[in-house]
Parts: sequence; C-alpha cells; structure tokens
Amino acid sequence: MSKTKEPERAQSAPVAVVTGASGGIGLVLVRSLLLSGSHVLATSRRVESLSALQQYAHPGRELACVAADLAGAEGRAAVVEAVRTRFGYLTCLVNNAGIGMGSVRPDYHARPVRAQEITDEIFQHYFAVNAHAPAALALALLPWFGQGWGRVINIGTSLHAMLRPGFLPYGMSKAALESASAILSTELAGSGVTVNIVNPGGPIDTPMTTRGGKVARSGLISPDIMIGPVLWLASRAADGFTGKRVTATKWNPERIEDAVAPIGWPQLATDSTWKPGS
Repeated sequence: MSKTKEPERAQSAPVAVVTGASGGIGLVLVRSLLLSGSHVLATSRRVESLSALQQYAHPGRELACVAADLAGAEGRAAVVEAVRTRFGYLTCLVNNAGIGMGSVRPDYHARPVRAQEITDEIFQHYFAVNAHAPAALALALLPWFGQGWGRVINIGTSLHAMLRPGFLPYGMSKAALESASAILSTELAGSGVTVNIVNPGGPIDTPMTTRGGKVARSGLISPDIMIGPVLWLASRAADGFTGKRVTATKWNPERIEDAVAPIGWPQLATDSTWKPGS
C-alpha cells in the first residue's frame, strides 16, 4: 500500500502499533509505551478486552483500539486504515500477537501434542498467526513510517522452544518469523527502519503459557521483563541497531551487548558452496 495523503498532525510524538494488546506481554507494552510518551494503536481479536485498555490512557496521549484478526488480509487492512485515519504516520510496530500450544489443547503440559496429531489445519493456523501475519503487517505498514525512521519489533521465542518435542507447529512458525525478520532487516538496512526480535528468554506468565492450569506460576517470568528492551529498541537510542535478537532475561541497559545476538544464527550458515551475494 502507498500513502494517499500527507499526515494531518505534526510528527512530534511517537506512534506505536501493538498487536495482541489485550493481555500478557501486549498489555504491559501498551501501558509502558503510553507512559513513555507514545500514542498507541492497540489491536486484538477480543473486543471486550480492548475496551478495558482505556483505563490506561494518559492525557495528551491517544490510545486507539482496533479489533482485528491479523491472520486475514481484512484484519491487517483495518490496522493500516486506523493508522492512516487516526495518526497519519507510524514510528513503531510491535508484533506481539501469537498463539502457543494451548491452542491445540489446554492441557498440552500434561499431554504433549505429538507430531502425528498435527493436521494441515493446525499447521496452517500457526503459520498464519505466528509468521505470516507479523511479516505481512510489517510490509503493509512500511509506507507509514515517516521521515525515514521506524522500528519493527517482533516478539520471538527461544531456540529451546523451536526445538522442543511437542511444540512442532509453534516452533516451526516462530522459526519462520525469525527468518523473515533476518531477511527484512537486511533489505531495510540504511532506510532508517530497523527490524529486531525480542526473545523473553523463558516462559512468561501469560494466559498463553498457563492455559490449562498445569504450570507452576512461581517458575514463570513476569511480562514486565519485556519493558526495558522494547522501550529501548523503540527509542532514538537504538538508531542503527538492526538485525538483532535481544534476550529479555539478559537485558542490562548498562551492558546491552550481553543480551544481543544476530537474528537467525548466521554464524551457522557455513556452507562453502554458496556465499551471500554470489
């Protein structure tokens, strides 16, 4: 999509889109971005949960909500249209919406989902939500990053989760998002729009993780751990920082390098028969 008109408001305050905004990590990030001075467009499939977000609105900062299923083109188009009509520009996209193994069955902790149980419909659903939707939304919103500056922040997962038995559709779809992020960061290099992944570093205390009630909550990580790295990536301090995965459990603003690795583990791409650019 291309822009059809110039922004109607001065591009003074940041504007962030947060997907999967009605609970867990998304809710924490909406509140934090508002507190940090951003206008926020929050999206979720659940209309009733979006209504509850209004309690976190702040004077001088707009909180707009859009109910949309981002796995479909119509849902993504609704988000783009909301950005166009409510703000006219964008500075940050946080792709947080996703589904875990609880979407196959709530008691997946007690009864792991084996590969033989995965149907075509399950494969398609996970790929549509966890990989296709965030990549396609980023591409659709690229024209709205104003003045050659913007941030795409994808919420990823650990390598352990990508390789864990019983996590086939989840691990596969998150690995696809990792690949898409690496490629997009390279293609956008020098444009002023950066692409990075934030990996929580372990299971987060969210409805997606605790679905089924079989997980000991004391062993889970607070969603608040995501605030520091996401706010930093969304800021001017992260200019030129792209193509990286940041692990939230290792985040230390005084030693950022301790939490950082390249997206997609390019150090493993050692096939001598082909080199990038050949």
